[in-house]
Amino acid sequence: MTSSLPPSRIPTDLPSGGCSGEPSPSSSPVSGGSERARGVLTWRRFFIETAIVFALAVPLALGLHTFVTQVYAISGSSMEPTLHDGERVVIDKLGPAISDLDAGDMVIFTSPLDPTKNLVKRIIGVEGDRITLRGDRVFRNGEQLLEAYALRGLYQEHDELVVPLGHIFVLGDNRPQSKDSRHFGPVGNDAVRGRVLFRLWPLDTIKAF
Repeated sequence: MTSSLPPSRIPTDLPSGGCSGEPSPSSSPVSGGSERARGVLTWRRFFIETAIVFALAVPLALGLHTFVTQVYAISGSSMEPTLHDGERVVIDKLGPAISDLDAGDMVIFTSPLDPTKNLVKRIIGVEGDRITLRGDRVFRNGEQLLEAYALRGLYQEHDELVVPLGHIFVLGDNRPQSKDSRHFGPVGNDAVRGRVLFRLWPLDTIKAF
């Protein structure tokens, strides 16, 4: 007696969660709500980091301005052709306080004739230097200075001057138009407010010194 079984049927679809090559609903992409939450966190982090940068940068900038550098406006023609009226320069306030001043440096200092005013001049000699003015020439320690930066003029005859301890001898680059150590003598180092680093303004004339 022969028995027959009905043919097997191979299912064409697997039930939900079955093992197949297609992802199940539980592995679907992140929902839109989660993407928005991630975006909020990114912006929040950006604002926090920006606030931290400003919190550090502002005191640093104020500290630099107070103790290290400062901007000054040039008034008058006594330093032409190097510096002109209306230009802005940045000075180093810290350097002169911790190191020696050098001949050739341009410095801003309190006027010996009027403590309410600041002057900008060039250092010609430092303490111990012997300075002589003769005709339109300047001599330091017996050697004539080659001053390509200066507008020369005839000097009144001066006896040789020895710059005192703790002082500098200064002249303006525009010799005929400058009131300087020829008029008020050597300047105390403690009157120096800073050394000129560079010209900041106008932008097309920016230059380091």
